Amino acid sequence: MDKNTVLPEVGVDRSKELLKTAVYAKKDGQSLQDKLFAYWFQQLVYPQIWEDPVVDLAALQIKPTDHIVTIASGGCNAMSYLIANPNKITAIDLNHAHVALVKLKMEAASRLSYEDFFKFFAEAKSAKNVKIYKEVLSSGLDHATRTYWESGILGFKKIQMFKKGFYRYGLLGRLISLIHLGARLWRVNLTDLLKQKSVDQQGKWFDENVAKIFDSRFFRMITSSPIALYNLGIPPSQYKDLCSSQPDNMAQVLKERARRLATASPINENYFAWQAYGRSYELDNQNNLPPYLQQRNFNKIKNNVNRLSIEQNNVSDALRAMSAQSVDAVILLDAQDWMAPHEMITLWTQITRTANEGARVIFRTAGIASPIDQVLPEDLKLRWKRNDAVSAAAGLKDRSGIYGAFHLYELVA
Repeated sequence: MDKNTVLPEVGVDRSKELLKTAVYAKKDGQSLQDKLFAYWFQQLVYPQIWEDPVVDLAALQIKPTDHIVTIASGGCNAMSYLIANPNKITAIDLNHAHVALVKLKMEAASRLSYEDFFKFFAEAKSAKNVKIYKEVLSSGLDHATRTYWESGILGFKKIQMFKKGFYRYGLLGRLISLIHLGARLWRVNLTDLLKQKSVDQQGKWFDENVAKIFDSRFFRMITSSPIALYNLGIPPSQYKDLCSSQPDNMAQVLKERARRLATASPINENYFAWQAYGRSYELDNQNNLPPYLQQRNFNKIKNNVNRLSIEQNNVSDALRAMSAQSVDAVILLDAQDWMAPHEMITLWTQITRTANEGARVIFRTAGIASPIDQVLPEDLKLRWKRNDAVSAAAGLKDRSGIYGAFHLYELVA
């Protein structure tokens, strides 16, 4: 990492402030559910990001002159975009834990061999990782990031997650472990999906084994409350979007998404399904890893990592600090599912102001419809056109399979 690059320090107090604003914005008051979610989301949520970077790269067609602005989450995609040789990537996240994770990945990419980088973030389950952190990585991290990884409870420091199995931690990692345990009550071993030899076999196995869990009265009861899905990172507002097509049966919505994840592609090509059903990566298959973890891409990641910066902020405020016509691509993940109409207008006002000629914006939604079509005023809508063909194709190819739709918008000349 370029030692002259100044990166903001992470902070839990900043997380509290930003998350409260994000979660409460849709309401005049603050419901108990909103307060609980904002509190719950202040910890590590996504050890792995759940948007397919291969789909993103195909849709964005990144050029060497591009400045990319992206929500960071676990940082897998921000790191993976580096293989396209953009001029600059600005990653942004509300959550201090995600910011600390991205900073750790950046420092590791700049200082480690591929073998150690692979052990740290692909295997993510070795005592050697803690030794590498202490002897190589910690000295290059800012104080707040070191404090995050070296803090913990009952003597268990957060950096030790990389000794015990990092992808089983975080809200989502723990929920996936709980789902695996719960599936045993139905005598279902979810790792059996990994043994299937074709997409057809994967679908047949799911229908014969997993579908009955989602159809059970117990599962329908559990998922009838938004609180039960906080570990998925689903706020109350997004829960409503997910339920819009089947308002009385969230279990069926989740079953459809889980089946799509299980059958989006052959299992030996889908690291998202491996994480959900196997709780790890397929370590002996380079083609079934996130792009930033593949050996053939590592030199590009290492050489370009100083083009990536990470800040704890919301996207609108980060864009507001940027110059006009200085951004070529924006990746919003599913953040707009959280947003009130006035927030989306503010966001797209700043996106439009900072958009360079040929700018693109991509995002996912829990539902199918694009939220901005009904929200943006006419002057902003006229500046952006949805690329329906690319959006539809990308949605079908997204191996994560958990979203309702993918959207690509392009700046109108």
